[in-house]
Amino acid sequence: MRKTILYLAVLLILPNLGFAQDSRTCSNETLHSSYGFVISGSRPVPGQPGVMELVVGTALTTFGGNGNFVQTDNIHGQVTGLKTPDRPGSGTYNINADCTGTMVLHNEGVPFGLILSIIIVDNGKEIRAAVVDITGDSSGTPPPIMVVSNGKRID
Repeated sequence: MRKTILYLAVLLILPNLGFAQDSRTCSNETLHSSYGFVISGSRPVPGQPGVMELVVGTALTTFGGNGNFVQTDNIHGQVTGLKTPDRPGSGTYNINADCTGTMVLHNEGVPFGLILSIIIVDNGKEIRAAVVDITGDSSGTPPPIMVVSNGKRID
């Protein structure tokens, strides 16, 4: 009887000490809210080959929980300034069980889409993102866009 009580006590205590396996998994449904993003990095200056500029900005992105999202961003370039305030965009996303994933963003007036690598952190409260490639470019060499963003869920 004493051994049984000891075993039960150990079984009840161990999960609370953090030895239990993490059962957190993610899916497209993990993102089902609006997030405010801060954006920074560098990009080529449109119409000026070989010229790069630093950029900063914000975006409000609303994920539907089904693999689609809409976004409004405001990007300010060091050279170009604020060209298109409140620029609309939309796209798709795919989230893996390990909370990593990809997004493809198409902004109004931009002839290519941005492919982002994303990580969901803090149980879906935050998203980290980095532009890793573009779509729709037939030259085979993506422009050197080096942009990262951090988003926080708006509760």
